[in-house]
Amino acid sequence: MGTSMSSKGPNGKNPLVPPWAEEGDSIVITGSGDGGSDVEVSNSEIQGEIPEPQHAQPSSSRFQNARRAFGDYAKTGSQDDLKRSLGHYARYSTGKGGGAAKRLASGVTAGAGLFGLLNGNPVNTEFGSLKLSDLSGLSTDQAIDKIVTHLTPDSADADIVRTSMNFALSEALQESEYIDDVGFTPDLMGEVFTFYLTDLVFQQVLLDMGKAWFHAETALRQINMENELRELIRVVVDGKLEKISGGDVSNITQVQMTQVQISAISQTITEWEQY
Repeated sequence: MGTSMSSKGPNGKNPLVPPWAEEGDSIVITGSGDGGSDVEVSNSEIQGEIPEPQHAQPSSSRFQNARRAFGDYAKTGSQDDLKRSLGHYARYSTGKGGGAAKRLASGVTAGAGLFGLLNGNPVNTEFGSLKLSDLSGLSTDQAIDKIVTHLTPDSADADIVRTSMNFALSEALQESEYIDDVGFTPDLMGEVFTFYLTDLVFQQVLLDMGKAWFHAETALRQINMENELRELIRVVVDGKLEKISGGDVSNITQVQMTQVQISAISQTITEWEQY
């Protein structure tokens, strides 16, 4: 069940963007830039592409209203309570869209590596080099495990990145038993990244709502809440990603992929401000 039941969530006194969200080893995607040049992506580079979040010195009670409304949602199952919670969350808890994207920089970096790998480029991380042909002969589950292990950063965000990438690949490739049977078409790539960005946001909301989840009376209710929340996020992310890519992920270059992810995350949170 994600991270929701293993944490009380961050303290409102913590900075919007933790110092470790700006740190971490870079990822190099070989031969994926203009003229076959390498493309390097890092958390610090991503931070530089995102404007500073609003409310840079937030209130220590910035999660209070969002968690209270989310607790109401846990008790009642009301979509109105869920949207009210996400509205408070977007306006006051995250530093708005830019703050949320900065917080998820490790996920964006890993996502850029995933994009390069699925496009057939060797991807170099702190764990070595990996390309799709290295996975030949493996079952899909084995290949997913190698991809996720290779791209998950050694950082405080590792659980969120690992869980989101595993979920995205498992959902998108569930009909293929072996990785050699998979053709990463533009449609499939779009599906992978819709799942991935959805789950990055989903896992962060799970963590930030903390003990508000405890108001759900049964495990079944908790599962239903997760499904409802993930679906609400997916619909928004899918719309944003389709608009940014023109409905075809093959239109996106490796260099553009970082900004595409930043925009999809940021615009999703921004849309919630209207709730």
